[in-house]
Amino acid sequence: MDCTEAQDRMREIQRIMERATLWTILPGWPAVIGGLFVWFGCIVSYGMIRSFDFADILKLTLTQQTFFCIMWFCIGFGAILIDVVVTARSAKAKGISATIRSARVSTFSLTPPVVVAMALTFKFLVAIEPQHDEIQYIVPIWMMLYGAGVYTAGLFSVRAPRVLGITFLVFGVVALLALPEYGLITAALSFGLLHVLFGAYILQRRKAEAIE
Repeated sequence: MDCTEAQDRMREIQRIMERATLWTILPGWPAVIGGLFVWFGCIVSYGMIRSFDFADILKLTLTQQTFFCIMWFCIGFGAILIDVVVTARSAKAKGISATIRSARVSTFSLTPPVVVAMALTFKFLVAIEPQHDEIQYIVPIWMMLYGAGVYTAGLFSVRAPRVLGITFLVFGVVALLALPEYGLITAALSFGLLHVLFGAYILQRRKAEAIE
């Protein structure tokens, strides 16, 4: 075996080991819990606005609008916090560093789309005169930006996040062009159902690899 062949084999072994590590630290239960959080938020939102149109928040009082926005902020922040805490604990329990290069790069790839989504949401909701048509597009924009971020982050991970990202992008485009007035439904199907399915798949895959 020459030096080049030995290096190729070492790189392949390293790739396989890192792949297994990434499967270990991918969010399973956090994704499921995050999806359930979103469903809860959609149910409460429908109870408040009695509509599937996210833009009908404009019909609420200022106090109700504030509660509405704080609730969704807490849902998003809470889901991210659970993801970070559970992933870190899982990695530590298995003797894996949650700050491996691929995990760091994935995080950095996901951050810009999230910042853009937050800025646009702030612009649409906190404008001097919020426009109904603009607010309708908040959920599709969230979906597309989140999908782009997850797909980009998935380039440094295993295949599952890339599939999730593409699915969010497709759902987001459909929601933007054909279903802008059904924001609560598209949020429940994307951020809710897709995350639950993704988390269940990760848990099943991890269980299958443990058996092997």
